[in-house]
Amino acid sequence: MMAGIAAVGALGTGYLTIIKLLGGVASCPTEGCDQVLNSPYASVFGLPLTLFGFLAYASMGIAAIAPLLINPEKNRELRTKVENLTWLYLFIGGSAMAIFSGYLMYVLAFQLKQVCVYCIVSACLSFSLFLLSILGRTW
Repeated sequence: MMAGIAAVGALGTGYLTIIKLLGGVASCPTEGCDQVLNSPYASVFGLPLTLFGFLAYASMGIAAIAPLLINPEKNRELRTKVENLTWLYLFIGGSAMAIFSGYLMYVLAFQLKQVCVYCIVSACLSFSLFLLSILGRTW
């Protein structure tokens, strides 16, 4: 489940990164998406903020899949170690993404005063990853 959520997030942020780097116009039902992409908040260290989002989602997806690549019948101990390490990473990564998304939602609503569908969906995905990292551990 987490890998699927991370893949959706990576696709969205990847798309927006390409749009930002190529100077294109995002396909969006509101004008807010392009205004957000062209705002001063859209770049960090001269790179699109969406690139960092893409890297975050991609790394979360890899961490979610990693334990599944180890056969539990042949390497139970290794799989358990990898599950424990990746769970910790998923929890820390999900927490960081949720906190940062909360900040970005504040910026979107109160600083930029725009509606960006991609931003809102990304925040929902980040919060979902965070919640699943807590609730999904026992699954």
